[in-house]
Amino acid sequence: MIKDVIEAIAAAARRLFANWGALLISLALYAALVAAIYLFFFTVREATKLQVVLNLVITLAAITFFFALQAMGLSYVRIGVGAGYLLKRALKDCWKILIVTLPLVLLAWLIVYAFGKIDQTFFTQSLTAGSKARAWLAIGVSAVRIFLLYCLLPLMAIHLWIATVREGLAAAFKGFGRSIARAFAPRSLLIYVLVCAVFGAISYFLLFKKATFKDEWTELWVVGVKTTLALLMIFLGWLLTLGSMAEMTARRAMEEL
Repeated sequence: MIKDVIEAIAAAARRLFANWGALLISLALYAALVAAIYLFFFTVREATKLQVVLNLVITLAAITFFFALQAMGLSYVRIGVGAGYLLKRALKDCWKILIVTLPLVLLAWLIVYAFGKIDQTFFTQSLTAGSKARAWLAIGVSAVRIFLLYCLLPLMAIHLWIATVREGLAAAFKGFGRSIARAFAPRSLLIYVLVCAVFGAISYFLLFKKATFKDEWTELWVVGVKTTLALLMIFLGWLLTLGSMAEMTARRAMEEL
């Protein structure tokens, strides 16, 4: 199993850096997504009619960029297709994977709501030294919430996206349960954990490892470079995760034939 996982990750990495056109298009989509998020959340604006319209346009653009990027990440492992074709397919498939993601968005909201109620009911009071059992229970509940929201749901989404891109929207909904089951497969979990752990650790180090300089401008430049590199690591890690999952799914499908 570990050999299969390493081979899938290596194959996805080779194809990612071999297809420079697809990589640059994906990077452009990622940059546009980051810019749209920045414009939406980090610019001070008055609530005028024009601003409401601009917010709506930015939101729609961000959604398009996000799901087109996912489609690109799932398709670049294909052999013998150019970057232009991949972009056309990504723009065509992005709305399909948006639709198939909606049930997971609802599930994510239910998880957040349910765990919020649990926190309000059982853990609103401060955890004193005499309540070790309740403290460990709170840690366990928090760990389950993190696992569901940041591991299981993304894996479920990836496999639903793969089914949508490969088989179409109707087939993806029809095989919804099969895609969810694949999210629990050991190979999927191992790919997700390995790639996210490596690139996540690099990004965390770049973002939170402090370095002080006497010159404020030097420190500002260093922070900017580190932030840019961290965002780039997140981009490469996620694209490699998507490609590895698609590669593994294709290999398993070939074995079943």
